[in-house]
Amino acid sequence: FSHLLFLMDDNSSSFNASCELQEQIEIPLPLKLLLVSVYFFVGVTSLIGNFLVLLVVFLRKQTRTVTNIFISSVSAADLVITFVSLWATPVAFYERRWIFGEAMCYIVSAIQGASLIWAPFTLAAIAVDRYMLVSSPYKPQMSPKTSLFVIIGIWSGAFLVLTPMLEHVEYFQVGECNNFCIEFWDPASELRLVYGICVLLIRSGLPLLVISFCHWRIATILSSHGRKLQERRNTSEATSASDIRRKQRLQKLLLSMVLIFAVSSFPIDLFNVLQDIQLVYHKPIISEEWKNVLFFLCHWIAMAGCLLNPLVYAWHNDNFRAHIKNLCSSNRTSFKTVVTTASRVDHSKLDTREHQPLHTTTLLDAPDKDDVKL
Repeated sequence: FSHLLFLMDDNSSSFNASCELQEQIEIPLPLKLLLVSVYFFVGVTSLIGNFLVLLVVFLRKQTRTVTNIFISSVSAADLVITFVSLWATPVAFYERRWIFGEAMCYIVSAIQGASLIWAPFTLAAIAVDRYMLVSSPYKPQMSPKTSLFVIIGIWSGAFLVLTPMLEHVEYFQVGECNNFCIEFWDPASELRLVYGICVLLIRSGLPLLVISFCHWRIATILSSHGRKLQERRNTSEATSASDIRRKQRLQKLLLSMVLIFAVSSFPIDLFNVLQDIQLVYHKPIISEEWKNVLFFLCHWIAMAGCLLNPLVYAWHNDNFRAHIKNLCSSNRTSFKTVVTTASRVDHSKLDTREHQPLHTTTLLDAPDKDDVKL
């Protein structure tokens, strides 16, 4: 996450008592329109996609499995990012001052930082849970109640990691119109850089190692199971071709999650480290013009990656799409019933097939049953 909610120039504190607004950064109009468009697209997609995941999980009791609970936690974190960091951080960077008030200064600092730790650690928990399921399908697995405690632990641990940063966040006013919300560290100390690198390793390095290892082991196990299935086919123990297709789809999904997480988080993490080095050692690494462009690019990639992880996982599963269609059909049928009742039309004319329940028990873990069989 960005250590500076608002990146202030070295000369930005030289204001008099008059109401002299800090100048906005210069962005060409075409680039400004492009930024607004791509941020709007990410925001709308994140709101709709993650809201649908939460809606299906919480409205349908049969979908509240361990994996689905973890996925809903990731979706909740992504919604928090969308509501808080997606718009507040770029606006503050563009305005070169903080315009959202003192309370929002500390709220945004805590929420946006914590939410960007929740997602990767929850994805790591999903990877561990699925690895245990695939490698030891007949041993006792994590229960939904246990998964809730894991989520609480992840969210609490995120705020614990952020404690040093929150202690250095300051909100102050210069002149009458310029308010700033920055992370202030001793310029003569290297603690800022050390802390930034530690957060980088904790937020990105550790989850990525866990996810990579678990998904590599899962892919290895599933590949071995695929060879066994092929051997059984050759010995007249025929198995449905859908099993192989499901296995291949799951392997692609796991690889996609790792790549999305790594690619989306690396640019903003690298930007933050370079920014810390520049502030600690007072050596300009990035020119001011390139810094503005790179910040928006890195921040947008991070936002896009956070919303893609659960969406890719969900949309790769047929049951999720079936639940969404069934949910829409049920709502449409309920609306038709109300209208029909009000107009005294015969209820028997309604198409009752639209609101029949699905004959599935999971939202995102349909492959679990196949994993157990393998």
